[in-house]
Amino acid sequence: MESVTTGHWIFAGVFSLVFIIGIIYAYKDDIKKRPDLFSGSFKFFLGVILIVMVLLVIKMINRLG
Repeated sequence: MESVTTGHWIFAGVFSLVFIIGIIYAYKDDIKKRPDLFSGSFKFFLGVILIVMVLLVIKMINRLG
């Protein structure tokens, strides 16, 4: 991990953002047509974000200790 530069992190962030926007755009019409299929997707997305944040906090605590 020592060779990961700031440019790598910027690329990863921009790529992730563009990918998420692309997925939302691709499924925009499907969400309007079939909202019953996407009823729990927001809770799932929040759960994934929460798990990633918890893992990052654990990693930061381990790095300090």
